[in-house]
Amino acid sequence: MGQDIEQKSGQKIECDHPLYHLKRKVWNSHVDRYPAVIFECQRVQDVLEAVHYANEHGLKVSVRGGGFHPAGKTVKDNAVLIDVSQMNEIQVDEISKLAIVGAGAITAEVDRITQEYGLAVPLSMNSQIGISGLALGGGIGHLRGKYGLTSDNVVGVHLVTGEGQLLYVNKFEHQELFWAIRGAGANFGVVTKFEFQLHPVGQYILGIDVVYDYKDCKQILEKAERYRQHAVEDISFNIIITKMNQNFPCVRLVGMYVGELNIKSEQEIIQPLLELATPLADNTEITLYGDMQCKFDSYIQEGITFEGISLFFNELHPDVIQLLMDEVNESELLVVIHLIEMHGKVNQISHQETAFYIRDASYLLVIEAEISSDPSKTQTWFDNLYKKLLPYSYNQISYLNSTQDNEEVTRNAYRAIADKLVALKKEYDPNNLFCSEHNLID
Repeated sequence: MGQDIEQKSGQKIECDHPLYHLKRKVWNSHVDRYPAVIFECQRVQDVLEAVHYANEHGLKVSVRGGGFHPAGKTVKDNAVLIDVSQMNEIQVDEISKLAIVGAGAITAEVDRITQEYGLAVPLSMNSQIGISGLALGGGIGHLRGKYGLTSDNVVGVHLVTGEGQLLYVNKFEHQELFWAIRGAGANFGVVTKFEFQLHPVGQYILGIDVVYDYKDCKQILEKAERYRQHAVEDISFNIIITKMNQNFPCVRLVGMYVGELNIKSEQEIIQPLLELATPLADNTEITLYGDMQCKFDSYIQEGITFEGISLFFNELHPDVIQLLMDEVNESELLVVIHLIEMHGKVNQISHQETAFYIRDASYLLVIEAEISSDPSKTQTWFDNLYKKLLPYSYNQISYLNSTQDNEEVTRNAYRAIADKLVALKKEYDPNNLFCSEHNLID
């Protein structure tokens, strides 16, 4: 199981290649970086050759799957860019409930194949996000309450180290590395293939989608928190605060319910979320799981220029709520605020189980905005907002899959496990070849 099928070789793209400028681009068009060379890989041997080239020429390495990270972490100036986006083969073992997924696959591709069997891997809430960065950095999706993070469902990976070794990593082989790659990003090598645990969700689920008046924002958040404290694992929800058409603020609640539908569940589990205030619109319906996975695609589209910050919270302090509302009211930027509630399986897994050790936060706050005509002004706004929110946050920890890139953010996120991560980094990548993914050592 999981053996590579022979394919044609990929290609090496240097700066004078006609495809160079196309291939160096990522989703966020504000990111404009120039790798020394791009290896477009189609098989493991291509990855090994790219790593060998980097070592031979004294270059660092970055790895791109979907290229969706807001800070453009998958591309680095004057480095070797290993592009695995074409390594996207997907196989389903229906008996063992495993999905064997090439590192270049995106969420939509995995969902499409696994849904043929009525199964799913807990993946992103945006169908275009690559599974590599998602799984290596955590992966917070609609199924988090029932089945945990994407990284919690990684059973094994095939990984090329900085010294060009191909390893199979799971709970039995290279156990410490298996701990690290589930949450600490691509610091330790190039993953070429994942093995994921599959779960039965069926092809149809209940998609919750309610729009509320912005004036009821405080009431909605307070009621939502009371609901979250007793929420069943079968449900998850996100609250989005934004301005529609740049001048009409609203509050939107989007969630997924994968449990049994009956009169009791509708009244006790679903209806409270539809009555947090008087709704402006209610598009809640039974829908295809795959369609629900696309609900957030419109918020981040390819080619836009945007910045983002994130922080975990134990509670929604009244000062935080007021601060967020003030920013929506006063900012000239087109701001989107995501409040992703956390309960159930995602918070039941031990802190020691994986390198994603944030297991008792109540919310993840993600704030995104399009970059204005004055990028420095946008950056200053984000920096100031981050500083205001930091004292209220959960140990000052950000979600590294969805935040701007700086040393303080990385240091805060890894503080509790830094020594263990650095020791593993020195063991598996002593020359710090992979240094663009939230760097661990100098």
